[in-house]
Amino acid sequence: MKKISMFFALLFVGSQSLYAQTVPVPATPLNGSSGYMPHPGFTWSAVPEAGSYDIMIAADTGFTNILAQRASLPVTRYVPLQPLPAGKLYWRVKAVDASGNGSPWSARYSYTVATIANVYTVPDNSTYAQVKAILDTAVKHTPATVQFAANGHYALDPGAAGSFMFSYTGVNDLIVDGNQATITVMNHPETGFLNFRNSNRITVKGFTVDWDPLPHSLLDIIQVDTSNPNTLNVRARLRGVAGQTSPYYPAITNNPSFTTHWSWAYLLDPAHPGAVKPGIGNAFGLVPGDAAYIAGTSPAEYNIVHPGSTSGKYFATGDILTILCRTNMGSFISTTNCTDLTFSNITNYASPMGCYYAFDGGDMKVLNCHSALKDNTRFVSANADGVHCRGNTIGPWVENSSFTGNGDDGVALYNKGMVITAKNATNSLTVKSDYMNLKTGDRFDIYIPKTGNIISQNFTVTSVQANTGQGTFTVQFTPAIADSSYAAMTDINLSDQQQNAQLYNSTRRNELFYVYNNQFTVRGRGVILRAANGAVDSNRLYNCSSPAVALYNEAAQWINGLYSSKVSILRNNIRDCAYDNLGADEGAITVKFKKIVLQGSRYIDAIAPSRPHQGILINNNTIENFAQHGITLFNATGSKVGHNTFNSNVSGFIQPGLHYGIYLNTTDSCTISGNNFSAETRPLTAVIQQTNSTNVVIVP
Repeated sequence: MKKISMFFALLFVGSQSLYAQTVPVPATPLNGSSGYMPHPGFTWSAVPEAGSYDIMIAADTGFTNILAQRASLPVTRYVPLQPLPAGKLYWRVKAVDASGNGSPWSARYSYTVATIANVYTVPDNSTYAQVKAILDTAVKHTPATVQFAANGHYALDPGAAGSFMFSYTGVNDLIVDGNQATITVMNHPETGFLNFRNSNRITVKGFTVDWDPLPHSLLDIIQVDTSNPNTLNVRARLRGVAGQTSPYYPAITNNPSFTTHWSWAYLLDPAHPGAVKPGIGNAFGLVPGDAAYIAGTSPAEYNIVHPGSTSGKYFATGDILTILCRTNMGSFISTTNCTDLTFSNITNYASPMGCYYAFDGGDMKVLNCHSALKDNTRFVSANADGVHCRGNTIGPWVENSSFTGNGDDGVALYNKGMVITAKNATNSLTVKSDYMNLKTGDRFDIYIPKTGNIISQNFTVTSVQANTGQGTFTVQFTPAIADSSYAAMTDINLSDQQQNAQLYNSTRRNELFYVYNNQFTVRGRGVILRAANGAVDSNRLYNCSSPAVALYNEAAQWINGLYSSKVSILRNNIRDCAYDNLGADEGAITVKFKKIVLQGSRYIDAIAPSRPHQGILINNNTIENFAQHGITLFNATGSKVGHNTFNSNVSGFIQPGLHYGIYLNTTDSCTISGNNFSAETRPLTAVIQQTNSTNVVIVP
């Protein structure tokens, strides 16, 4: 009887002890397989309720010669930060529960990092034509390694290369080793660095890249005329820049290579290089016609006058204005329909657009990479996002990198909506999109922008047919849309397509992403997600002008979305974020879901009534000097906000209005526990605010 009682006592100890005995099953790389890439991605099966996972990679079967290991991984995936050596290795994983109890190690899998035989070298000081010829040869003889001269210097004028200096399609098993070389893109600020399409297993590493002239300009504001509040009227002087052919930033008049690509402008924060001036509008819609050169001035001075703009109130003498060129330009590195991409140990001091782009592919790794300010004459690095992933099956792994002075978000993960132009039948829709990525077997949701509702029946694509000459696609699927939902899809084929019902691919939603141990200071959001089964972990997000971490769709303008599930936001250090107009009524960490509403003559974003976000975990973050709210958790179910610390060393809030520590709205079954406000010295409207929320558990 005593033995039986002990058995039942052990059985009912609780799931935290029992599920730790479930062993994860290694998935990729396949046991006994091999490959050429030194940063392979390791994945394994999820263990229900597991808190984290440990992985160990060794050169021997007894795991005494450890090559790489990681504990407390919140995702079922691992990418080694340092390259693995050539040869056979062994790996295993285990699950760990919330109490620290670990399962046994999994079965041991083997994998071989193979050596590439074809090696092509690029002599120091090679011209653009010479470098391109060597790369062209290598991609025809893959597997191949292209190796630049150690610490070499390459001033490359791409001439009429177009959007990218180097662009390749259908390449597999290629390693481009910069060997710590420096590349300067000469005379073509519109030209990006690298572009790959329909390629797999690519590694690019060991480069420092800059542009001369730069694809942006910086000016000092030396006079502000505020006599007419409806006209922006300032006088500005070109700033000096080091290490360029010209001693000054690019001229903003009589300079077609600049003005033909002119996009928009914003003010900078000299006290925090790379950041936007606090408490101002997000960006200014200046155009080339607003600038007039003042004859005889050197460095050049300009009158910048924009009638109808009320932005003059944000300008002051001594401000620094940047004008970005982003129109018809290439990004630093861009990939389309590519998988298993590694970018490591790369520094870019500028970029015509963003840095690392992956469209409709998967498994991109950004390791030890830096979008950086070259010296104290630089305040902007790249003109757009740091890591930008649209419609990837596996999201990016971003580790030990930094993005300082980017003109847009640090990391952006999303899908584009496909506008529904016709309801053919309950199992057939016609959609229009420049970003079609649906394939047979993919799943999708239907989103109604005007109501914010989502029709989600686990729709699975059975066929996709392009309609020749129409720019549309007919999508067949199963199961059929329920009759009531089908009838509710009334916004179809409108002239303003942002109002149309939209289809979103839920298979290619950047799953298993991991953003770990990076630093962000950017114009915009540090990390913005529309993804699943991933984590933002142990990052430093300082002076990001918009929310440091944001989970929301952009319904009224960009048709970016859709929602997130099983996302962990853990152990991040957030300071002085969300102070621009995108931070109004937001938290330093923000979770929301939006619909569109008509305001005057245009549609804007508003909070939707639905709760599509699920399983969002916001734990153990430190948030300092939040601008309006600490954490906003809206439109979510089954989520947790726990053990976060809030503090301040300033006297007030940059954003006006109400100020909540934790703000819940339109949530259900969420738990708030163990959060610490003892070092938040500013008076709050409420420490925890609940609106339109149900089944909320608050533990002091």
